[in-house]
Amino acid sequence: MNGDPLYHGIALAAGTLLVLPLALAVLNGWTPRGLRGPRPAVRPYAWALLSLYAVMPLNAVPRMIDAPSGVVMACTGLGFGFVVVAATCFLHAERASRRVNPRAES
Repeated sequence: MNGDPLYHGIALAAGTLLVLPLALAVLNGWTPRGLRGPRPAVRPYAWALLSLYAVMPLNAVPRMIDAPSGVVMACTGLGFGFVVVAATCFLHAERASRRVNPRAES
C-alpha cells in the first residue's frame, strides 16, 4: 500500500533541498528579486512555504516506515491542515501587499 520507500526518500530529499532553504532564507531576511519593492509582506510567503514543506515529511515518513493505514491516513489529514495554513498565509500576504499598494492590478 505504501509504495517503495526509496521513491518517498528521494522525493523528501528533493523537497528538502528545493523548498526548505528558500523559506529559511526569507525568514532570515533575504528577499527574492520578484518580491522586492512595494510588497513588504514577504514573511507570510516563507511561512506558507514552510507549511507546504511540512506536508512532505508527513506524507513520506509514515509510508517509508510502512506504518499502518490508519496512521498514514491521519498524517495525510494533518497534511491537509497544513495546506489550509499555507493558503491562509498566501492570502494574508496578498492582502498586506494590497494595503501598501492600493492601485495594484488584479
